[in-house]
Amino acid sequence: MDELVIKKYSDVYFEEVVKLLKSIFDINNNIDLIEDNANSFSIIATIDEKVVGHIRVDKLKNIGKNCYYYYLNYICVDSNYQNKNIGTALLNYIFEYAKGDNIKYIELTSNKKREVANHLYLKAGFVIRDTNVFKKDI
Repeated sequence: MDELVIKKYSDVYFEEVVKLLKSIFDINNNIDLIEDNANSFSIIATIDEKVVGHIRVDKLKNIGKNCYYYYLNYICVDSNYQNKNIGTALLNYIFEYAKGDNIKYIELTSNKKREVANHLYLKAGFVIRDTNVFKKDI
């Protein structure tokens, strides 16, 4: 495998990231912008400048614990590049980045059906919490 590069997203990768997200997740609408700012950003994995992985990071404040944490969304690796430690490399990048950003913990949710992804999260040190996730469409 050619060299894997993990870096912050930039707009030059927009089309590739959208294509990757739509190939992995049930996204039906058109994505017209991936906006990065101090509290919400994307990290991508590339091989030869081709996007092969993605994580969306939201920096949130836990007011009860008076600390900041990351919530991870849209964690994915191109199906042609899975089982090559790309997901692990993306998570390790986030873990190191979080240390420099005064982050106390990291959370994510994952569908029970995503067995490979769930194995990755457990291997990376995440623990399953006893919780229910509720959603209400508005």
